This record gives sequence, C-alpha cells and structure tokens, in this order.
Amino acid sequence: MSTIRVVVADDDETMRRAMVDVLTAHGAFTVVGEAVSGVELPELVVDSGAELVVLDVRMPGGGTSAARALRALASPPVVVAVSASNDVSTVAEMFRGGVTGFLAKGHLGTTFADDLVRCTHGHVMIAVPHGVHVLRALGDPRKGDQAG
Repeated sequence: MSTIRVVVADDDETMRRAMVDVLTAHGAFTVVGEAVSGVELPELVVDSGAELVVLDVRMPGGGTSAARALRALASPPVVVAVSASNDVSTVAEMFRGGVTGFLAKGHLGTTFADDLVRCTHGHVMIAVPHGVHVLRALGDPRKGDQAG
C-alpha cells in the first residue's frame, strides 16, 4: 500500500513536530519534508514529490501567497491550511488561494489525519466553528469580512 507524501509547513516547531508525529503514527502518510517558511515550499514540494502540504496560515511567507505558489506548480499538491486564525475573511481568502481544506488548530482533535486523507481524495474540509459563514462569504466576496 502506498502512502501519501506530505510536507508539513509551520514556523512553530512544537506544532510542526506534533503534526509530524501524528501523521507518522497514522500509517497513511510519509512525511517527506518540513518547512518553516512558505518561501521554500514550492521547491521543497517539487524536489520531494509531495502530494499534500499542511500549511500554517500565519507563518512567514505562508497564507494565500504560499497556497497560490503551490497551486501554480506543474503538479500542484493538495493544500490544507491549519491556523489558530480562523475568522471568516481569513478562511475564505485561503480557499480563494486554492486550499482544499482549512482546519482550526484549536480543533484538530483525533480526526486530523483522517481529515487530511479525505482532502487527498477530493473532499473539501471547512473545520472551523463558523463554516457556514465561510461558505456564504465564498458565494459573495463582499461578505468576506462579515461573520453573519
């Protein structure tokens, strides 16, 4: 059985190590790289053959610019954003930038690895407390800054 090749990108070493540990223990993943900046991601993804990137939104060079750079690759990976910043406008902007999922760091829980597997199979994940408002904002860009 082949595993999903993943790069974990987070400038918080404790958080990055925790995600790597969870993914390594899960068995469906092979962690092929780690990054502390979004600037290094495109080259790391190409060199490692990563199929999935777990992307911290607020790290240096992260966020929408990193998601767009990854989406522009010849073989773009699935990108799932993780962040403690999960306001409606941030989440909607990340989806506009090309992510397949957005998981709130405070709510990762025991389904984190399984959620990532689902994203690699084409599922869209909006695992934030106000996901319905994000969907409304995506349908109407003028609502990107509104919570309701």
